[in-house]
Amino acid sequence: MARGEMKKNDTLQTPAWVYEALGRIDLDPCAGIETNIGAVNWALERGENGLEREWLGFVYCNPPFSQKEKWAARMIEHGTGILILPERGSAPWFGPLAVAAGGYWVMGKKINFVGGPSSNNLGSVLFPFGDEARERLLNSGLPGHFAEVMSYRARECA
Repeated sequence: MARGEMKKNDTLQTPAWVYEALGRIDLDPCAGIETNIGAVNWALERGENGLEREWLGFVYCNPPFSQKEKWAARMIEHGTGILILPERGSAPWFGPLAVAAGGYWVMGKKINFVGGPSSNNLGSVLFPFGDEARERLLNSGLPGHFAEVMSYRARECA
C-alpha cells in the first residue's frame, strides 16, 4: 500500500503504555515514521513495506485499519506476536481472526492513539499469536480481560 492510499486513521500510533507492558518487541512491521516500538521498525514513509518483507521474532502490529485483513493474514502466517485492532466483535473479519488467535484481550480502557484527536469509539482488542504472546498479555498488567474462543459460527451470507 502506498503512502498516498492511506486514510487519516491508518497512521495513528499505539501509545507507549500499551506496548511497553508487553515486553521486548523484535519487530514493528508497520511503524510510523518516528515510531520505535520494536528493535526493528519498518515504515511505509521510508519505503519499507512490512507486507513484502520477512518477519522475524516477536512482532507487535498496529496495522493500517483500512488494510487490516492483509496484516492479520500476515500475522497469522508468522504466528508470533500481538496484533491490535478496534473492538468489532460483530464484524465479519473478527470471528475468524479470534479463532486463529485462540482468544483475545479486550482492553479495559480506551486507548488515545498518538496522532489522532481521541481513541476509537468502540475500544481496542489485542490478538495474541503463539503461547508467548498469550502469556505476555496475561502477565502484562494491562486493564481488560481475556476472552478464549470456544466456538465460532460464521454469519450466513444473505
